[in-house]
Amino acid sequence: MSAPPDQPPTGRARGRARGRARTSEEAAAIVAARRPGEVASTVGGQVTSLGRGISPVGRGVSPGKEMPSVPSSGRAYNRGSVTGKPGSSTSDQSSSLSSSLSAIKITSGSSSGHGTVVGEASVGRGAVRGRRDRATEFYVRTRPDTLQSKKGTLGDEMACASNYFALVAKPNWRLLQYRVDMSPDIDHTGVRKALLYHHKATLPKFMFDGTVLFTTTRLNPNDAPIVLTSTREHDKATVTITIKLVGEVQPTDYHYMQFFNIVLRSAMEKMQLELIRRNYYDPKASITLGQYKLELWPGYVTSIRQHESQILLCCEISHKILRTDTVLDQIEEVHKRTGGAGSFHASVEKALLGAIVITRYNNKTYRIDEIDWNKHPTDEFEGRNNEKMSYQKYYTERYNRSIRDPKQPLIVSMPKVRDERGGVSGPIYLIPELCNMTGLSEEQRANFQLMKALGDYTRQDPKKRCETLKKFSERINTNQEIQTELTAWNLQFSRDLEQFRARILPPEVILGSGSSKATYQLENADWGTCFRKWNSFSVQSCTKWAVVCASRDEAATKEFITSLTKVAPSLGMTMNKPKMFPLPDNRPASYIQALDRVIECNPSIVMVVVPNNKGDHYAAVKKKCCLEKPVPSQVVTATVLSKPKGLMSVATKVAVQMNCKLGGEPWAVKIPLTDTMVIGYDTYHDTSQKGRSVGAVVASMNSTFTKYLSVANLHTNPAQELNDNMCPAITKALRKYNEINGNLPSRIIMYRDGVGDGQIPYVMEHEIAAIQNCFRAAGLTDDQLLFTYIIVSKRINTRFFTGTKPGQYGNPNSGTVVDDVVTLPERYDFFLISQSVRQGTVNPTSYNV
Repeated sequence: MSAPPDQPPTGRARGRARGRARTSEEAAAIVAARRPGEVASTVGGQVTSLGRGISPVGRGVSPGKEMPSVPSSGRAYNRGSVTGKPGSSTSDQSSSLSSSLSAIKITSGSSSGHGTVVGEASVGRGAVRGRRDRATEFYVRTRPDTLQSKKGTLGDEMACASNYFALVAKPNWRLLQYRVDMSPDIDHTGVRKALLYHHKATLPKFMFDGTVLFTTTRLNPNDAPIVLTSTREHDKATVTITIKLVGEVQPTDYHYMQFFNIVLRSAMEKMQLELIRRNYYDPKASITLGQYKLELWPGYVTSIRQHESQILLCCEISHKILRTDTVLDQIEEVHKRTGGAGSFHASVEKALLGAIVITRYNNKTYRIDEIDWNKHPTDEFEGRNNEKMSYQKYYTERYNRSIRDPKQPLIVSMPKVRDERGGVSGPIYLIPELCNMTGLSEEQRANFQLMKALGDYTRQDPKKRCETLKKFSERINTNQEIQTELTAWNLQFSRDLEQFRARILPPEVILGSGSSKATYQLENADWGTCFRKWNSFSVQSCTKWAVVCASRDEAATKEFITSLTKVAPSLGMTMNKPKMFPLPDNRPASYIQALDRVIECNPSIVMVVVPNNKGDHYAAVKKKCCLEKPVPSQVVTATVLSKPKGLMSVATKVAVQMNCKLGGEPWAVKIPLTDTMVIGYDTYHDTSQKGRSVGAVVASMNSTFTKYLSVANLHTNPAQELNDNMCPAITKALRKYNEINGNLPSRIIMYRDGVGDGQIPYVMEHEIAAIQNCFRAAGLTDDQLLFTYIIVSKRINTRFFTGTKPGQYGNPNSGTVVDDVVTLPERYDFFLISQSVRQGTVNPTSYNV
């Protein structure tokens, strides 16, 4: 049994569990890897370019001075992104590192039982300390080496601002890395930090993690090692501290950006903001929506990173939605609904499993993984000193929180990977009464008034958003503590939003059949009015079809069918009267029984009118019509049909959908590419069933990209996703394309959604290679096929605004492209605004080619 949260782990084992040393292959590969932005070429055996920002004598090293040596052993080895002797080429570093590593032998005869490393070089403790299974030390480069510029030329230029602030550094600013050794050797990081911080007054501003020291000021003009002495508290022993220069940290190194993120985090804490998960919120500025039992905490999502030519701070406005109802309130609500019957436990688990809760006593969030009905607050657990203590007593003594219901079950939350590294091994038990719900339930999302009240605060238009961003900038630049800290690092944040030039693409012409053509205004991208007289690109007749509805909705359904038959001819469709199947009640089981009878009549499409949008009826209908007895189906909710206002507009949209499901094509655009297939792939992760995901592939089958093949499958891990889902689906798509067109495509463009930044290395190493093997197996060789793989990211924090002055800010029009300044130097990427919004700020989409 694990103790409640917030009980710090003890013992040395917590440090050992942090990670592993690199293998020689990994170390050599990382040093040999070219950094983002580098283009190294050789002419006659001489290196003509050492890469971005590296001079022949090394960045930040004055000519004529002795070069600092690179450690081949000791604590700093393989730690802190050592870049080697300034001026040495990557190939030299790689070969010397490989030769020294090849001389290392590992034996297992030491008295400690851990094995010893012998040979000409020894891998110091720094190789293991703090090493975790994390992303590569350098950002993954996806930009082709031959690409000089990724800026496009099509479209009209426009002035644009974004939610980025430049980080301004003094001229010749550089981040230096030093190795810190102590004699006698000390293993405890906290003690090491304390011993060095004794000299805080005599050293310039520095950052020390127990192994490596970072500073922006040279400790010694001639770069010679510095020797200091400190007295250890517990035994009054004298400890000698030796600080040696390793080199300058390059802008492309992982630790370079890590340094800036630590500085930013320190600034956010000085603004007295509360850290919840990864973002900072301001509980003092909370907004209470009492009638909906909700509380809103405004906050900021921030990140700092090297962009095309400078380091930029991205700041996005965020709101944490906290519910004032507890998990116990939710359990009691379900109890009222079910009357505590046999389905009570199952109903509670359905409602709560996978939900994120917050404990207000420490503002930490947890995921509900299980509900333990056999444990209660009166149960005891083993405390820190092997003492027995009840949960009730623990929360009273530790947090001064009393528990009113001693019979409530306990929530089980499994520790995150980060917690496990910190020493938390077993499950974490929480008291439902002390856990507040976060986010919105389905019922709350369906409440129009609630969503409108929330939207007044969360959906800020560009003017309001820019005002909030300016206030953030003012807070950082006027807070005395933050300014003192930044001045010590010789840094400053810009007060103004980053401005640059973007492009806006001309509107596309939308094609119907015959002379039907449509375009749209750039301001709103709306061309829905064209459907009043529109000949679809291709049409399927709807002659034999059926409608299933509850008896109480029959009148509204008949009125809607009349509207459908009126709008169908204007779209070029032939729509006969359907056969009606009224139901005595609206239970999901009644719909299933009726569908069994309907499908036996072999209709071309079935329309099903369900009572509401709660999902039970929809899931039952789609399971029957997609999995068990495949037939095209169109589901409509009775609540929509009961509103006469706008019924013709709804009928038009439903008729367009029905035409598509029957195999018709409502519209098309001119595609200049020939023999091209477009593939789309996305993943859905089930929050309630951890580990289970659904992957879906769609692939175009014709030259106008209006007919698609789709395949969806369940999977539990990335390898299964690749081998059992994606690759077979792509093989099936190629076979079908060949069957329809008589040839395989000569160009394939794949759009991949659902990939985070940390997954890009896996995608490049495994996924793209597996897909290319698919193509080869289908008979497409590398020289016959042009393959483009694009990672699409919709959930990003970047925002763009038209105008460059307060009061002028607005939403950019659809078709706006940004491919400079805020893009990343190691990527071939761009942003595209592909929609128009009436409320709030438009969300751009990021494309990484």
